[in-house]
Amino acid sequence: MPASLLDRLQRVLPLADKVADEVVCEETEILEKVIPRMFEVMHRVAKFSCDYVRRGRRFSFVFSKC
Repeated sequence: MPASLLDRLQRVLPLADKVADEVVCEETEILEKVIPRMFEVMHRVAKFSCDYVRRGRRFSFVFSKC
């Protein structure tokens, strides 16, 4: 590898690390906002599904006696 290319890479690589760290931090900040909302939606869907199944069992029990 030519010495001049190596010198250039050594000057650029620390900047690349800094840019990568900034990108990771930005993405992490976005995820910190999104993950709690996703959890809330999953919780609501699970609760709705469980309630739906419970209601279905009650109605099938009532109709099976007819």
